[in-house]
Amino acid sequence: MPDTIFVAAPEGTTWPLSGQDVERLLEARFPGVRIWHRYAPVSRSGYLDFEITVDGEPRHGSYVDHRHLILRDAEPGFWADDIAWFLGLLPPGTYAVAMVESNPDETRSIPAAATAQHIADLLDGLANDC
Repeated sequence: MPDTIFVAAPEGTTWPLSGQDVERLLEARFPGVRIWHRYAPVSRSGYLDFEITVDGEPRHGSYVDHRHLILRDAEPGFWADDIAWFLGLLPPGTYAVAMVESNPDETRSIPAAATAQHIADLLDGLANDC
């Protein structure tokens, strides 16, 4: 079942990627990606909403500047390669944490240099623990 996935910098840290950086990288990875620039006045932060089409199905995501990546509309394992790609853009040794919407009370660390399979297993574990 589709679940929303949250991948974030650990509390008290940020990532070096701005929304503009991520926009450029998404355009290179997903030709035809649609991107909208947004601003959240409550958190005073800019973010991107984006849409890609895979096998005729729209998939959506968001990136909050320097903070977190949100991915929707697919099984957690669907996004594992893209999460590994994204984390590979960060400086070596950078950690991240993950959470799925269906299990908001549990987060898990994603080790630096995690493989797509490791990420898929971690996300499946989060989704199945609820």
